[in-house]
Amino acid sequence: MARGNDKHDIFVDDLDRRTYLKLLGERKRDFGLLVPAYALMTNHIHLYLVTPKANLGEAMFRLNSSYSHYFNNRHGKSGHVFEGRYKYKLIQRDRYALALTRYIHVNPVKAGIVKSPEDYEWSSHRQYLAPRADGLADTAVIMETLGNTHETALAAYTAFICEPIPPKLWRPFDKNRNAVLGTPEFRKEHSPH
Repeated sequence: MARGNDKHDIFVDDLDRRTYLKLLGERKRDFGLLVPAYALMTNHIHLYLVTPKANLGEAMFRLNSSYSHYFNNRHGKSGHVFEGRYKYKLIQRDRYALALTRYIHVNPVKAGIVKSPEDYEWSSHRQYLAPRADGLADTAVIMETLGNTHETALAAYTAFICEPIPPKLWRPFDKNRNAVLGTPEFRKEHSPH
């Protein structure tokens, strides 16, 4: 997650959003990332990234600095676009990854921007509903865990997205600090000692 400096908007219009997604696609290619889910909000971004090469820091630095240069040049501004370093959570790839995907896709609904996730153009949710070969999101990371056929996986994904989310399930993702989310064994293995 990355937030605008002093909570200011980081996207003024759709050209800004398209540019960010283009830059994300370039960094995905350059750093060998997988992007299972994303949502571009007005003053912050939610990304679910898989980093097979353990290069998250460099990838995010390049992404955010490229976008900052673009944004400042286009809008006649200077200084920081993003508020400090990005925040991250190391997520266990099972139900925690699925919960993160739902958190990202439902975030525009929770923020009161739209009534349902499919109404929001600037997230990867629509790509789950109607896969596209040229889409940015690597939906297979999640869909492969939900069923053996696309139809089965789509039904499971849709049902999960539509379930009411108790507040206690939002808390681990809403916390601003970096964290490790998973089973106790996963947290113990991946927490700094």
